[in-house]
Order: sequence, then C-alpha cells, then structure tokens
Amino acid sequence: MIYAAVLKDMTGVTFRREDVLNAVLKKYPGYNAGSFNRHFSRMLSKDLIENVGRNLYIATSPDIAKKTYLYEHTSAQFSDVSSFIASEFPLADFLVWETTQMNEFFGHQTAQNIIVVSAEKMLTEMIFERMKERSFRVLLSPKPEDINRYAENGSVIIEKLSSRYPKNRTDKHGYSIEKLIVDLFAERTMRSFFSKGEYPAALENIFRKYKVNENRMFNYAKMRRVDNAIRHMIENDTDVDLYTDGELIF
Repeated sequence: MIYAAVLKDMTGVTFRREDVLNAVLKKYPGYNAGSFNRHFSRMLSKDLIENVGRNLYIATSPDIAKKTYLYEHTSAQFSDVSSFIASEFPLADFLVWETTQMNEFFGHQTAQNIIVVSAEKMLTEMIFERMKERSFRVLLSPKPEDINRYAENGSVIIEKLSSRYPKNRTDKHGYSIEKLIVDLFAERTMRSFFSKGEYPAALENIFRKYKVNENRMFNYAKMRRVDNAIRHMIENDTDVDLYTDGELIF
C-alpha cells in the first residue's frame, strides 16, 4: 500500500491531513488527489494512523494500535439501571458508569460496586423518584460524606450531567475515555471512590491501552476548569507523552 511507504517518510512526531496529501503527491506525482479523503479514512480504519487531536495524527500500525474505549463487561445491575432509564425516559440524555468499571485502570478490585447515573438537570429528580418507586437503592446528588455514610454495594447515585461533554461515539449512554479522564479530576462523586495518589498509574494505563483525543479531552477539561491540573499531572507524574501543546482549537 502506498500509504505505508509514505508514512515512513513523514518527518516529525505528528502531522496533519494536508501533510499526508502533500507527501503522497510528492512521492507519487500521478496520484488522484480527489480520492484522498476516502483513502485517508481507510488509513484510520486500518490503524495506520491515529487521531490524537484536531487535525493532528500520528503514525501507528495494526499490530500495536491502541483500541477505541468501549466498556463491555457491565454488571447485571448496570444493565438493569441503564435499560430502566432508557425505557422510562427514551429521549433523555444520560450516561452510566460503575465503580468496578475503573478496575482495569487502577489495578485493584473495588470492595463494592456502585452505579452512577449522570442525567440532564431537569430530569434528575424525576429519575430519582421513578427509581425509588421501583425499589432501587438510590441517592440524589449526595455529598462525599453522604456517599461514605449511605452508599453500599448495589446503590445507584443520580447526579447532574455536565454540558458539552465528549461523547462515546459507539455507546450512546456510555462514557468516552476523554470524559472518564476529566471526571477523575472534575467530579466529586468520582473523586470519592479513588485516591489521587493512584491517578498517575491509572493515566498511564489509559494512555497505553486506548486512543485518547487530546483536543477533545482538554477542551472539556478547560470547560470544567481542570485542564491545568490534568496537564501538570501527566507531564510531571507519568511517562505519558502528550502531542498537543495546550493551544486548543474549539
């Protein structure tokens, strides 16, 4: 494939779409530039390149390519909660995660599993009341001390969903990896379950295993006012190499 040969000749760690096109035209002057968009999409799907920011890419290969994050090993209760809300509020924008979901990043098993539902502010009380009627053990926007005092294995926490969050393009009600990272720093509920001293190792696990779009992550982090904290920890406490320099494009 001509693209693999071109990518070997690319200079620099990162490059743009136009850099790839220029490199192809330089190496193959007779190339039909009208086919480039289709071919570029194929390079992405075949894991020859990875999108790490807005119009920012790195070269990779299928045998070492990172995966797109998708949480598949959900608990039975996770599925019950998600299905219940989706059926009761079919038009609602909501996300669900559970504490055991983070085990693969933090390298230890949590003592109990708690489900967290983030929903539009106008729906949180309605979801809370409907779930109480169906005998779910549910807490509405609890403070950290209330989580420690009242939450137990199988409890469901309902909280407000932040706006303009980076979405999981595969799972409508699942978290994207970028939102998971930011919420470790921004959401008091998530901070209640995990020690900040464990964050560096967790971040290294995330970046090593999954594709992270830094522009999506830092745009959301800036909105939540934790962008500096995330960048500082990554640059000073981990071996993760960031590709963006902090100048974000919205």
